[in-house]
Amino acid sequence: MFALAVGSMSLGCSTETRYRVFSVIFDGVPPPGTPSKPRRRPVAVMTARVEPPVAPLPDLESLEELVEEEDQQPHYESFAEILAVFPKDAQGNVDWVEAVELGMVAPRPSLDPEVQAPPPFPVDIKIDPGIPGFEVIFPHAAHTYWLGCNNCHQEIFVMKAGANPMSMAKIFEGEACGRCHGKVAFAPATGCPRCHVRLGGPTG
Repeated sequence: MFALAVGSMSLGCSTETRYRVFSVIFDGVPPPGTPSKPRRRPVAVMTARVEPPVAPLPDLESLEELVEEEDQQPHYESFAEILAVFPKDAQGNVDWVEAVELGMVAPRPSLDPEVQAPPPFPVDIKIDPGIPGFEVIFPHAAHTYWLGCNNCHQEIFVMKAGANPMSMAKIFEGEACGRCHGKVAFAPATGCPRCHVRLGGPTG
């Protein structure tokens, strides 16, 4: 109500009347005719712009060494050209196990770069199919370059001797070893000596 009354008075009264009313209510009200003081505009403060430090450019000799090193790296136009330099098995297929052992490829355990790969599991399992000369040596280490244990155990292979009856017929149908071989690993139809090691020559 007070603000409304003052507002109404300021709209309908003379300058002299408003001065007398406002000077009673507020301190320091200037009398009519007093020149108003100019308002001070804020002063813009200029600050110095600090540029980030610039790394020094390498000298000409260093640049020449970098270019020379880059020129020495092989350049490939296609994936077929890359595969051509990889080691091959007796059938001419890429021997990925040997490629790992030569340091040509380094399989990663996960898409997450923070995941650490477990060391290869250096245990070989001898599987006797009951046919002389066709014994199989299963190398765990070569498989654990690429796979964790849970990829095969226990869904595909039970970890108990004699609990996993296998046959080539089942493997060709995509069971047991055929879950990978013939799909993402070498084909069992052409890689016989890689499993049946005695077919590849004397082993001692």
